[in-house]
Amino acid sequence: MTSDAPSLPGGSWAGLRVLVLSPVPTWPVTLGNRNRIVQVNRALQREGAHIALLHYPSDEEWRTSLPRTALAEMASQWDEVFHAPVTRPLHTRPAEGEDHGADDWWDPAIGQMLDWLLKVGRYDALLVNYTWLSKALEHAPAGVLRILDTHDRFSNRRELLADNGLRPEYFHTTPEQERLALDRADIVWAIKRQEEAFFRTLTNRPVRTLLHAEPAGGVPATAARDGVLRLGIVGGRNNINATNIRNFLKVADAYLRRTLLPVEILVAGSVCTLLEGLRLPYLRLLGAVESMDELYAEADVVLAPLAFSTGLKIKVGEALSRGKPLVSHAHAFEGYVPTHPFHECTDFEAMMRAIHRLVREPEEVAVLAEASRRSVVAAEAEILATIREAGARARELPPSAVLSLRFEQARLGTLAFDHVLDAARYLGLRVPVVFHLAGDPATAEPAALKLLVTRGRIVMDPASAPGAAASALFDDTEPRLASLGALLAAPHLLAWFAGLPAAPPAGEVRMQLGICHMGALALQGEARDQARLSTLAAAFPRFLLIEDAPTREAAAATRAAGAERAAMPLLWRGEDCRLLATLRGAPEGAVALLTEDPDARELAPVLACLTTMLGRQVRIFAPEGVPPVQPWPTSGPLAVRAEAISFRPIEAFFEPSTWAQSRPAFVVEHGRPARTIPAREVALRAGIPHLRIADPAAPPVVSTAPAMSYRTSGFLQAALVLSALHHRAGGSASGPGAAEEYGRDAGWARLWRELGRLLAAA
Repeated sequence: MTSDAPSLPGGSWAGLRVLVLSPVPTWPVTLGNRNRIVQVNRALQREGAHIALLHYPSDEEWRTSLPRTALAEMASQWDEVFHAPVTRPLHTRPAEGEDHGADDWWDPAIGQMLDWLLKVGRYDALLVNYTWLSKALEHAPAGVLRILDTHDRFSNRRELLADNGLRPEYFHTTPEQERLALDRADIVWAIKRQEEAFFRTLTNRPVRTLLHAEPAGGVPATAARDGVLRLGIVGGRNNINATNIRNFLKVADAYLRRTLLPVEILVAGSVCTLLEGLRLPYLRLLGAVESMDELYAEADVVLAPLAFSTGLKIKVGEALSRGKPLVSHAHAFEGYVPTHPFHECTDFEAMMRAIHRLVREPEEVAVLAEASRRSVVAAEAEILATIREAGARARELPPSAVLSLRFEQARLGTLAFDHVLDAARYLGLRVPVVFHLAGDPATAEPAALKLLVTRGRIVMDPASAPGAAASALFDDTEPRLASLGALLAAPHLLAWFAGLPAAPPAGEVRMQLGICHMGALALQGEARDQARLSTLAAAFPRFLLIEDAPTREAAAATRAAGAERAAMPLLWRGEDCRLLATLRGAPEGAVALLTEDPDARELAPVLACLTTMLGRQVRIFAPEGVPPVQPWPTSGPLAVRAEAISFRPIEAFFEPSTWAQSRPAFVVEHGRPARTIPAREVALRAGIPHLRIADPAAPPVVSTAPAMSYRTSGFLQAALVLSALHHRAGGSASGPGAAEEYGRDAGWARLWRELGRLLAAA
């Protein structure tokens, strides 16, 4: 709306992306509603916004043909342009009763298009034009600012038309249905203050006035007319415009017959099709013009003869912005700042008296033109304030779940990254998600970073030089920078740590809840760093340590920091986990044995049972991935076939490439190595039996009935289970699958309740 108003450094919308839903094309700009949308978009662009337009064709021309020139011109107007398919009739009558429901004109195809765009792209705000498209706001994910530009008041519109002898037309609804539409927005834009006041009676959402004005600019001066004053009227094809113009011409005709003023009235726009029967000597119907400047260049003075209507008169704003002298009915000037008495004529007779004065005192035309420019300056200030206020709101991170991770963790196929994605997906069902990334961006995979963008907003630590990561994370916008400490000091809902931060929080932590999963720490070798874990937990009012099964490390941190413990698996669904997909699809192979001490005495008889008695191949996953110092027996009852054993580092157990050719026949854990905490969950989710040996908490006698998970304390019971698993190899356990049980896990349900409490307190 303004071109020369001062902008903030970089613009109040700099680096932000706005998806704009419009039911009309933005080229050619031949109608007021098109111009309104164009000017709002351009105002956002001048403040630094990236504009993506989603056009839903409501005009008949677009529904019956493909205007290729308009397609090309629109593509050059905005940063991105998309067109939604049309799958239903528009401009239908009310589905029930006398008035339209809020969604009577909704096309589900718009929602499907929005779902796709908001999934594959990153947008900070969704701007929806018109109340009857407000359902689009329900498709904005958490964290996207939802703005409704109403353009007009539609409730009680039918009654307004009836009071003026007109039949219902276009969209008309009830206050209850309009309230439903307004309540879907985070910010409601009314087009004039009178409608702002009305909308405030319907909704508790923030309502602001966004007037219409255009970049100030002149039009070619009108040539001398031999004393004839030419008066211009512009209008679109609707009965409100036509009725008002007819009523004005009745008054004008009587006045001109009495006074014989030397004037000519020019009418331009599609409203002319509704005025074709008028035959008056001083009236000239120009019809639709390619550019409204054709009329403004020919008219000496612009008229706004509307005694009743809804919404703001876009043509008033157009005339003011062009510095044209304007004579207006007071109703037509509502929303603008009047700077001359002729802007607020009480009726059509008063408008004719104003015109009479301009004919009698031609020098007043220039005075009236200067008044138009003053009105534009006043409107510009209001418009800029509204635009900037919304920009500040879009820039703010909403109260969110903050997931903290290092760039090096952003690697596809790793279980730690799958954990982050699953946690973000789960949290994102209820609250906005923010990823805070620290460390060296060069260690991340661009494909993994792009996946993060689809799950939440990205904030980078200022100490991390963006480099190549910036294009993956921020596309064509500026990086959003903030330290982890700054996020923790903000009133966000919770902080979820995928790994221990490099330094403990130094300042105030305003978040009420911190969360960390012991399994995620285990994958990075941090599960036993009790000092750092305890320090982190102690910084929060409440800290939740999550684990699939109790661990000594979590118990120690709980005691040291007063943290809480909760049982919950590492993954929520694991649907996109490459490790699980590989394990489920590969044929059965060797037995996987995980140990922290390959020299442990109790391993020799277990390996003898596996390699000699059962004839199995064994893959041992140990910290260094190397054989034990002491050789195993090669003869006697506990002989071990060394050639049947291979060694890999523990980390390799969680790499999909390890199981590309075959998956474990079953998984055996010796004790509970600190880096293998998630092993049991992985095995069970993949449908692979799991046995933990040398577990002092196991019962003395263990059943060997078909099951997916076992624990034993001594060799005898371990041998019995191993034998049972060997004989059942290739089959499936009875009862519900482990994956199904994990899918119904009560731990995630507890987290859902925690989120509910945090949202209620926010």
